[in-house]
Amino acid sequence: MGVPMVKKCCCCANLHTGTLIIGYLYAIWSLLELVVYVLLVRLAPLGTVGVVSSHKYIFYGTAAIVSGVTLFCSLLLILAAYKKLPFLTLPWTIVTGILTAVFFVLCLTGISLILQDTGEMLEIEIIIIIVHLTRACISVYCIIVVHSRHKQIMYEDDENRFQRSARRYQPVEIRDVAM
Repeated sequence: MGVPMVKKCCCCANLHTGTLIIGYLYAIWSLLELVVYVLLVRLAPLGTVGVVSSHKYIFYGTAAIVSGVTLFCSLLLILAAYKKLPFLTLPWTIVTGILTAVFFVLCLTGISLILQDTGEMLEIEIIIIIVHLTRACISVYCIIVVHSRHKQIMYEDDENRFQRSARRYQPVEIRDVAM
């Protein structure tokens, strides 16, 4: 069983345009996340008495590294879309697939915790889970679009290589054949 294929992105744009849009949106989103996480670690006092808690420092530092990797992979995706290099779509697909799986697990864990808990911030937690679950579902669709573009580029490359590989038929003259 393989990844489903689509012929258009969002039923209106071709796969090339869809891949570019996805690359730019993910790059912008990752850059914003990176800036926020760096600001949270460096500028905002996260602990008591203005001291940064080591747990929060590690958490936001790790989140900043993940955002940086996602930003890099998004830039590779944009380059892959412009240059028609299918192998450069793979880092984005792998990183986004891993992050999407993590978001799904976190959402399921959050849902189970909400079902077991009563609290003051229950509504906010439900909204956060819905937002992350929606983001994970959109990421799955984006992976399908980028994978479809990857396969489309590979097919075009194979077709071009096949077209150029044909050799002209040269008839053999009888005097050239040794008898």
